[in-house]
Amino acid sequence: MGTSDLNYQWAVRRPAWTVRQAGELVRSVADTVESACQMHFPPSEGFRTEATELNGLVEGVRVSVSRGEFSAVVSAQCYAEQVPQGTCPSRQVAVRLVAARRDSPPPPPTVLRLVQIAGPVALLLGVSALVFALICAAAVPGVGGYFRLSLWMSFMLMMAPAVAWLAGARTSMQLEAVEASHAAMSTRVAALADVNARWQRLLAVVHEQQAVVAQYKALPFRR
Repeated sequence: MGTSDLNYQWAVRRPAWTVRQAGELVRSVADTVESACQMHFPPSEGFRTEATELNGLVEGVRVSVSRGEFSAVVSAQCYAEQVPQGTCPSRQVAVRLVAARRDSPPPPPTVLRLVQIAGPVALLLGVSALVFALICAAAVPGVGGYFRLSLWMSFMLMMAPAVAWLAGARTSMQLEAVEASHAAMSTRVAALADVNARWQRLLAVVHEQQAVVAQYKALPFRR
C-alpha cells in the first residue's frame, strides 16, 4: 500500500482466488467507486465520470473523472502473479486498486501579461524620443534648419496628447489585467480547494474497499 498527496494504491493477494472470481470482486469494487464518484463529483456540477473495461494481462475497470483543469482516475484491477516460495514458486491472484489525480499547470504569471500589454507603449515612447534626438542632432544653422526643427517639434507636441492618451489607456488595461488575473487566481484556488475536499472523500471510499476485499478469504463471492 502507498499514499501521497495526489495518489493512493493498495493490493490484496490470495492464493485461493481464481482470476474469474477476483474479476467479479473487482467489478463490485468498481461499481462502488463509480457510485462514489457520481456522488462526490456530480454531473450537475460539471464533472464527467466514465468507466472503461480493462482486458489483457490486467483485467478490471478504470473510472475516470474530469472537469476543467482537474482529472483523476481510479482503477480496480486483478491479475495473476508468480510468487517465489522456496524452490517451487506459487501462483496467486491479486486485486489492486490505484487512485491517481493530476491538475493542469497554472496559467502564465501576471508579469508576462503586463509585459505584453506595456510593450507597445514603451516602444512608441522610445521611438518618439529617438526621432526627437535625431532631429536635434541633424539640425543645420540658418532659417531652413530652424524651420524644419520647429516643424518637427510642433509635430511632437501634437503627438504628445495622443501618446499620453495611449499610455493612460495601456495603464488602464494593465490594471484590468491585474484585477482579472487576481480574480482568476482566486477562482482557481477556490476550485482547487473544492476538488481537493471531494478527492479526499473519494479516497476514504477507496481505503474502505481494501478492508472489504481483505475480508474475502475464499470464494465464490456474493454481490
